[in-house]
Amino acid sequence: MAAAILPVSGWYRPEATSFKFETSGTAAPLRLNSNENAYGPGDLAKQAIIDSLIEANRYPWTLINQLREAIALREGLTAKHVLITAGSTEVLGLAGLVYGLHQGEVLACSPTFDFLLWYAEKLGCTWARTPLDENYQYDLNALSKLTGNNTKMIFICNPNNPTGIEIPNETLKSFCEVQIKNYPIYIDEAYIELSANGRKSSMASLVDQHPNLIIGRTFSKVHGLAGMRIGYALAHPDTIDMLEDYHTGRTMTVSVPGASAAIAALQDHDFESMSRAKIIEGRQLVFDAFDQWGVKYLPSSTNFVLFNNEKFSMDPQKAMEQENILIRRYPGVDGWTRVSVGRAEEMQMFVEAAKKYVIA
Repeated sequence: MAAAILPVSGWYRPEATSFKFETSGTAAPLRLNSNENAYGPGDLAKQAIIDSLIEANRYPWTLINQLREAIALREGLTAKHVLITAGSTEVLGLAGLVYGLHQGEVLACSPTFDFLLWYAEKLGCTWARTPLDENYQYDLNALSKLTGNNTKMIFICNPNNPTGIEIPNETLKSFCEVQIKNYPIYIDEAYIELSANGRKSSMASLVDQHPNLIIGRTFSKVHGLAGMRIGYALAHPDTIDMLEDYHTGRTMTVSVPGASAAIAALQDHDFESMSRAKIIEGRQLVFDAFDQWGVKYLPSSTNFVLFNNEKFSMDPQKAMEQENILIRRYPGVDGWTRVSVGRAEEMQMFVEAAKKYVIA
C-alpha cells in the first residue's frame, strides 16, 4: 500500500471532465470529485449575497475590514493578524511567490496539496519531497532531517489532502515550536473544522508569538462557499504586512457578495454545526460500507475518503462514470481513488453503485 502513494505534482489542478450540467431529459451527474460542501451555502449566507447586490457598484474595502475583524474575534487575534484572499489558493500562491523568490528549497511530504509548492517551483525554488510514513501520516521527523541552510519554508497540510489524515495536535505543536525558530512554516488548514477536535486542533494560537508561522484557511468546506472564493491567512502582523506587499490585488480580490457571505457564515453557528455533523455522517456511511466489503481506505478527517482499488472489478472512477457519478483519481497515485462526501442520500447512491463492482 505504501508504494502505491508516491510523490506527485499537480494535486491542485481540477480534473478535466466531460459532463454537462442538467439539460432537458438528461440527469446531471452526481459530483463527488471536488471536495465541495453539498449542504451550503447556509440560509444566512445566501440572504447576505442577495442583500449585498445593491452594493455591487462599490469597492469591498469596508466589508473586507469587517470580515477581518470578525475572523480575528473568532480566533482571539486582531485584524492585523488576518489577510483576506480569494480562496485559500490565493494565500497558497502568495506564500509560494514570496518564499519562492528566495529560491532554495521548500520542504513538504508527498503526496500533498501542492499549489504552494508548484508556484514556488515556477519561481526557481525546489520542492524537497519526503514520503508520508508507513501510516500515511505527514512524516515530521523526516522533514526535520531535510532542514538546512537552503530551507526557505516548510509546508504542512493538516489534515492532509489527498489522504485525509490529521497530525496529532501535540505532535504538530511540538514540531512547530522547534522549527519556527529557524524556518518559516505554512500550515494549510482547509479541512481543520472537519477534524476530530475542529478548530481546537489549529496552530493559530502560535502566530502572535511566532512571525515564521502562516496558517491558511478557507470558507469553501464547512461553510459551503467554494464558489464565492473566500480564504484567509492568519499570521503575525509583520508577516501579514509582508504578504500584503506582494498581493497583486492590493488586498482587494474578494467581491462584495463573497465578503458578505463570509461575514454571515461566521454568524450562522447552526448551519456550521449541521454541516459538520452531516459531512461526518456521510463519511461514516462510506467507512461502514468499505469495512463491510473489505475495501482498504484511509481514516479521513476531511470531507473525502481515499480508498484502494484492489477490491473492485474495474477502475472505480470509470465504473462510477458508468453510474453517472463523478469521483477522482490522480496520475502517479496508482491504485487509489478519492470520493468526496456529499449529502447522506448521495453517499447512499454512491455506496449502492459501487457495490456492483466490488469483488466478493
